[in-house]
Amino acid sequence: MKKILLPILCSLALFACKPELMIAPSEPVKNLSGNWQIIKATRNGTDLTTRFDFSQFRIHFTDSSYTIDSLVPFIVSRNGKWAFDDPTYPFKLSFQATDSSAKTSPLQYPVTEGQRNLIITFSPGCSLNTYQYTLQKAN
Repeated sequence: MKKILLPILCSLALFACKPELMIAPSEPVKNLSGNWQIIKATRNGTDLTTRFDFSQFRIHFTDSSYTIDSLVPFIVSRNGKWAFDDPTYPFKLSFQATDSSAKTSPLQYPVTEGQRNLIITFSPGCSLNTYQYTLQKAN
């Protein structure tokens, strides 16, 4: 009996171990839909947030287009289409105004104090001036 039991146990032990399937968690597609407002602004590293009234600025994103209400320098001056370089892991945000060529900004998409932020960096004309806006969804 022992002679038969030992090979059976060895066979079971050999075939009982299977490699585990590794299932990577899926990353949700980033969603910009809604109205966004500027909560922080810098020009060439200097904080402009308290120097100017950014409260009138709004950008409204839908699935593929945007509309802006702006009296401040921005990467585009007219409404149009927007796109990520990669919808799951975006590093750039492109704006295509209806009457001009596409302009692209590096993109950061952090969560700060429980709120999703959108940070874009651009030069609206003069390459010597670089603006960085931190936007947050407006209530």
